[in-house]
Amino acid sequence: MNRLHAFETMGRELFASVGQSIGIHVLMLIMEHALWQTKHKYEEAMLIRFSEEGIDLGSLESLAADRAEEVAREFIMAIIATLGKLVGMQMAQQLAEELHLHKEVEEA
Repeated sequence: MNRLHAFETMGRELFASVGQSIGIHVLMLIMEHALWQTKHKYEEAMLIRFSEEGIDLGSLESLAADRAEEVAREFIMAIIATLGKLVGMQMAQQLAEELHLHKEVEEA
């Protein structure tokens, strides 16, 4: 589950950088929305946990590796897409570049 670990790392970095920029309470609302969106596509998204302490994708390890990666990617991309709508695509693309997800943001 090396790629799942990579998404968990991205989630931590995203949480830290965005939480400081827009505030933890706003970020929590964005993550709630991203989780809601992800649940519509992947029932397994119910395994994702987050709090004011950060994002925990560890429960996704109970899934097949490919499925866990799909769910994690969808969740992280939903956060970035929502940020793009709220604060502008330029900031979202910059964040995606920092997380090495540039191509995927353009496709979202």
